[in-house]
Amino acid sequence: MENFRNTEELLAWVINFFAEEFGNNAIIRGGMALRLLNSPRYTNDIDYIFIPFRSKKDIKPLIEKKMSSVKGLDFAITLNSKALVVNICYLSQSCQAEISVENKCLSLPMSSSAIASQYGLPAKIVRIVELSTAFAHKIAAWNERELLRDLFDVYQYKTILKIEPNAEVLQKRLAKPRNYPNVKSARNLNELREKLLTAANGLNEQNIYDELSPLLPETELAGLHLRIAAAMRGTVENIDGG
Repeated sequence: MENFRNTEELLAWVINFFAEEFGNNAIIRGGMALRLLNSPRYTNDIDYIFIPFRSKKDIKPLIEKKMSSVKGLDFAITLNSKALVVNICYLSQSCQAEISVENKCLSLPMSSSAIASQYGLPAKIVRIVELSTAFAHKIAAWNERELLRDLFDVYQYKTILKIEPNAEVLQKRLAKPRNYPNVKSARNLNELREKLLTAANGLNEQNIYDELSPLLPETELAGLHLRIAAAMRGTVENIDGG
């Protein structure tokens, strides 16, 4: 292979590489996990949880050793308060992997074929975060940063995958929200219900198009604000605010 054709092909290679080198210790979360479940939303990075580790610093030398073994691959690793960030450049393309650590994480096996097969790469068995847990974290992520791509993922979990969020995980995340500029996070389930309903009522075709058109096929955008709003209201109905 002389070059990757786009960022997603590099991401498909990274997924396979991490599966080979780290096995069940590398668990995919976020948008890429949904992409492996045939979500149409494009993502230009990949998020991992590595287990069982107590510190992000513990995985840095492991990542460096494995990635240094690949001829022609350039990478840079930085640490911030949330994750270990790996910027990867290989075969004319670049992408980013963000890695956090946990002692344990509920996960399930998944094939990488949804992406790998598009680029003639072999499918690998990977791990993704268990779906009800992932849904809870996705709602919490929207609460903290208010990105419409998170609401699209809420729609995917609720309407397409027909999953309900893990209430215990969600409440823990609400109790200690991550701080983002200009965002007032709900701190409990009652506040979250109200925030979701207000946001659902405020969705329109234009704000969906402005943020999501670079991430989705054109055919996904028509009426998407109505579908996302319906998923949000359905999610609210099943969140116990008591």
